[in-house]
Amino acid sequence: MIRCKEILRELSDYMDEEITPELRARMEVHLCACRHCKVLVDTTRKTLTLVSDNSFLELPKGVSERLLERLSLRHG
Repeated sequence: MIRCKEILRELSDYMDEEITPELRARMEVHLCACRHCKVLVDTTRKTLTLVSDNSFLELPKGVSERLLERLSLRHG
């Protein structure tokens, strides 16, 4: 049985599909049983998707102004 520590160590290679089929199978069995590691993998996958997305995210009206105002107050 693979441990959480090993999941963490192999996470990058797992995401890049650069591990052996045997290790992948062991990791997937662990992920089915361990909610913590499953959340870690899902969150990492979603984060990578967001970071690699080149689309423009439009902020709701007024957010930019409020953000700039608060930054200027803090760094006056």
